[in-house]
Amino acid sequence: MKKIILLIFSFFISLFRPIGPVPTLTPTTISFPSPTPTPTPKPLTFAEMNVLYGPCAYLPTLMYHHIQSLKSAKEKKQTALTVETPIFKNQMQYLKDRGYTAISLQDLVNFFDQGIVVPQKSVLLTFDDGYEDFYTDAYPILRDLGFGATVFTPTGLMNNSGYLSWDQISEMAGNRILFANHTWSHKNVKAKEDVLRMEVSTADVQLKEKGLNSPKVFAYPFGLESSQAVTYLTALDYKLAFTTRCGSALCKKQRLDLPRVRIGNVNLSSYGL
Repeated sequence: MKKIILLIFSFFISLFRPIGPVPTLTPTTISFPSPTPTPTPKPLTFAEMNVLYGPCAYLPTLMYHHIQSLKSAKEKKQTALTVETPIFKNQMQYLKDRGYTAISLQDLVNFFDQGIVVPQKSVLLTFDDGYEDFYTDAYPILRDLGFGATVFTPTGLMNNSGYLSWDQISEMAGNRILFANHTWSHKNVKAKEDVLRMEVSTADVQLKEKGLNSPKVFAYPFGLESSQAVTYLTALDYKLAFTTRCGSALCKKQRLDLPRVRIGNVNLSSYGL
């Protein structure tokens, strides 16, 4: 009886026995992150920038969007792009009190093209998108302090609610305010070449017809520059173009890829001014 049981047991064991040689299992190697992270490359110094891309000027280019009251910004859900009017006024007074000069973009062109030195303690003031609050809130402060500025203008949006009117633009254009190209409808010019050409050229023509955008200057919507945009702007004889990339060294070999400093609701001393 025991022999019969052993035979039956042996039979069932044989059913689960592998046919052929048993493969050798290789343990899986699990990769773990290096305990020492890859260091972030150090930003280039001004001297290094000057060698690679120069001549360069240290010229903080302050970037603003809306200038309005906090109440208005909250009502319109625009707080992320707003510097409150009293804070903006204090910022401009801070520049005035410390002897800063708000130079024009023509001064920067003159530096790149003719080597005319940019005075020390100079800044550029730029405002994106042509919002109506530039006229109601920012412009009176700039005018009273004798500061010029550049408004990057999506021309197809003007005369719409919340944006500047062409009458307001005409009034300010003779008072040290440059209205420059920011496309026709604020489209991303990094996308398609036909969009790039239509947007840039339409705004270019409209600004020229109104005697604006001299010198010819551009700001990339959303800060999205591209090689095709640089090529097209060069063909249209644009002298400067600005991104939203942070930096204050403005260099001739990057004249169509210039950095700016986005300003918030803090003292300008926070930006090294």
